[in-house]
Amino acid sequence: MQNNERTKASQKITLIGAVVDFLLAIFKVIAGMLGNSGALIADGIHSFSDLLSDGVVLYAAKHANEEADEDHPYGHKRFETVATLGLAIILAIVGIGIIYDAIERLDNPNVLSHSMLLFGVTVLSILSKELLFWVTIKVAKTYKSNMLKANAWHHRSDALSSVVVLVGIFGSLNGYPYLDGVAAIIVGLMVMAIAWELGLNATKELVDTSIDIKKWKNSEKSLV
Repeated sequence: MQNNERTKASQKITLIGAVVDFLLAIFKVIAGMLGNSGALIADGIHSFSDLLSDGVVLYAAKHANEEADEDHPYGHKRFETVATLGLAIILAIVGIGIIYDAIERLDNPNVLSHSMLLFGVTVLSILSKELLFWVTIKVAKTYKSNMLKANAWHHRSDALSSVVVLVGIFGSLNGYPYLDGVAAIIVGLMVMAIAWELGLNATKELVDTSIDIKKWKNSEKSLV
C-alpha cells in the first residue's frame, strides 16, 4: 500500500512539473525571440531539457517499487538510484551549458526590446519553478526519494537560470550588458556542485552491493 502511494505521488508531482516545463519552454522561446534575448531563448531550451528528466523520473517511479523477481531478487530499488545518477548527469550538462552560454553573452551582448514581456515571462518562470521545487522536495522527503530530490533540484536550477536571465535583462536595460554573464557563471558552478553531490551519493549506492560469499570462497580455494 505504501509503495503504491509512493508511486502515485511521484508520478503526480512529476506530471505536474512536466506540464509546467512545457508551457514555460514555449513562453520563454517566443518571448526571447520577440525581445531579442538569447539568454531567455537558452533558458527556454533549458526548460525543454527538463522534460527529459521528467520522463526519466516517470519511468523510474513506475518500476522502482515493483516486486522482486528472478532477475532482480532484491527488488527494483536500483531503478531509482540509476535515475538519480542520470539526473545528476543532466544537471551537470545544464551547468556546463549555463557557463558556456554566459561566456557567449560576455562576448556578444544583445540590445533588448519588449522589456515588460521579457520581465513578465522571466518572473513567471522563477516563481513557478521555485514553487515546483518546494512541492517536489516535500514529496521527496515524505517518501524518502532521492530521485525526486534530484528532480526538485533540477527545478531549482531552472529557477536559478531564470534569475540569471532577469539580472541580465535588468543590466542590459541599465547600461550593464555584461552583468548577466558573470552571474550566470556563478549559477552554473552552483548547479554543477549540486550535480556532483547527487551523483556521488547515487554512485556510492550503486557500488555498495553484496557479493556471493560461496562463489568468493570457492574462488579463494581455487587460488590456493
